[in-house]
Amino acid sequence: MMKDKEEALTLLQHVRHDWLNRIQLIKSYLTLGKIDQAERVIEEVILESQQEARLTKLGLPEFATLLLFHNWGWGGHTFQIEYEVIHDLPAHYIDDLELTSWMTNFFHSINEVLHPLYGHQLYITIESMENRLSCIFDYEGKLKNLDRLQQWLLTNENDQVHINMEKASETEFSCKVIFEGSE
Repeated sequence: MMKDKEEALTLLQHVRHDWLNRIQLIKSYLTLGKIDQAERVIEEVILESQQEARLTKLGLPEFATLLLFHNWGWGGHTFQIEYEVIHDLPAHYIDDLELTSWMTNFFHSINEVLHPLYGHQLYITIESMENRLSCIFDYEGKLKNLDRLQQWLLTNENDQVHINMEKASETEFSCKVIFEGSE
């Protein structure tokens, strides 16, 4: 019980810190008379909040938590993620724990092949469809071992997870992963 409270307090610290940073940024732009810049930051906050709402409406709490907490360093990864949820249709047919486990292992495999001297960004497009969840991963940065990542993807495809590597190089990759659900 104590650990849950400590985690909740840590979470609140991160949220409060992020909001204070954004408010200070908006305030600074307004002070400098840069209304357009302040409005841009406000729009970014609105869009991000809408995406967070769509993510939570999927009905996959473990998966949502993984993505929401990722950029705060909770997984120990050295890359940032951005995600877009195309539809906020519930995805209750997807096994949340299996999806989250696969995604956690995928994030670890990405982290293991990153070049330490570069910035890394992973964009994820999530679409809930009939009995399946589609995730398109677009990476930008610098990989030190692309073959190792591709091998991980090959060995982690199965009847429930279908992977299509669309583009792959040292500086970018794109793949589509379909997670099949149960009826």
